[in-house]
Amino acid sequence: MTEFWMELQAVDSYQVKASGILTGADRKIITMLYQPLMGAECLALYQTLFTEVEENRLWSEAHSHVQLLNMLDISLKALFEARLKLEGLGLLKSYVKTENDQRFYIYEILPPLSPEKFFSDGLLNIYLYSKIGNAQFQRLRRFFADEVFETDTYSEITRSFQDVFEPFKGGSSAVPSESNQVLVDKVEAKEIEFDDASFDFNLFLSLLSPGMIAREKITKEVRQTILKLHGIYQVSEKDMPSYLYRALDANGEIDIVYLRKIVREGYTIENGAPPKLQIKEDTPVSKEPEEALNDEEALQVYLESITPFQLLVDISDGAVPAETDLRVVEEVMNQQNLPVPVMNVLIEYVLLRLDRKLSKNYMMTIAAHWKRKNVKTAKEAMDLAWQEHEKYKRLQEEPATPKTNNYNRNYQKSTRKEILPDWFDKEQVAPAENKMTDKEKQTLEDQVREIKERLNKR
Repeated sequence: MTEFWMELQAVDSYQVKASGILTGADRKIITMLYQPLMGAECLALYQTLFTEVEENRLWSEAHSHVQLLNMLDISLKALFEARLKLEGLGLLKSYVKTENDQRFYIYEILPPLSPEKFFSDGLLNIYLYSKIGNAQFQRLRRFFADEVFETDTYSEITRSFQDVFEPFKGGSSAVPSESNQVLVDKVEAKEIEFDDASFDFNLFLSLLSPGMIAREKITKEVRQTILKLHGIYQVSEKDMPSYLYRALDANGEIDIVYLRKIVREGYTIENGAPPKLQIKEDTPVSKEPEEALNDEEALQVYLESITPFQLLVDISDGAVPAETDLRVVEEVMNQQNLPVPVMNVLIEYVLLRLDRKLSKNYMMTIAAHWKRKNVKTAKEAMDLAWQEHEKYKRLQEEPATPKTNNYNRNYQKSTRKEILPDWFDKEQVAPAENKMTDKEKQTLEDQVREIKERLNKR
């Protein structure tokens, strides 16, 4: 799975698109059939996104993800994982566009499968059965089912449109249409389809006897069933033909329902339990040995490979950053158009100087200086930060000039005269050395140690 901070930031903008109308029956299906598979956070995200679309409209207003985080009261990582689950279950499509280092997302809400398609899907129903057990599974089937009503003894007497209404005899004027508008419509849900990236169909077909099963019997439906059985139960290309032979009916046709049954029973006997729906784990990223990097290099690599949002999360030990801090970072980045690694250095430096507080004016002044210096990388920003350390320190410690009225200012100018000692213009004052204090060195060392600990946890 993708590292969430590489793909999503709280300041990223999004809009919601509705693919048609979500009915009350759809909401019941989402709650009772999909929620056990995806969890309450996914359900909350789905319903929140849908309610953002105004009534009888297809688009919501644009917002930042900060609004979603505050509304759902979850972390950015939890939001990203909930989004992936909705995508995987066929309930959401996500689109992204990047302009001037800013990302804009569109989340398209999709309707769920109908109860008939869900319980005959051969994928979601298997995982639901595994999750809730037989008793609850049968209860849900009964909830979405009804008794068969026989109409064989009845004769249909329904009239057609032409039988009821007179032919149109009006003028030739056509009904006006708006070419730049889309009318709200009910969209049919699409079943989840698997690709053959992990299943070698050429090998499977070479092992399948043409005398037993002709190639034309492997229809699109059968092909998808094979891929789903491989994805759910990990049936290999070598074992799949034997299951298909056993699933042939008296006419030589492949009984898909029976094929699913024998594969499921074989898996349960071998493993003692039906399969469970699980999220893919993150692929570990190979890292250079820690001994190969000194403190400064480790800090530089970290700041080059992380987003400002995740930096604030790491500094806060996993807590979602305050909206005020995110707004300050976003405004500084937008106004000064700083690269992300440079912004990370600026955040680290300001937090170091201001006892882990962010000051908009202080950050904006330094950011403007770095922009004029055309700083592009984390290393360049780090070098410049320490070169100009004394200047930035004086900027921070410079007291505010008290306001005085014109009368006092003119009086002081006319009556007061500075008397300088004789030695003033002769004394040579040594310039301040551009060195950190012991306290600042210790703070930096502690900061680097924390960063290494964060890197080791990844």
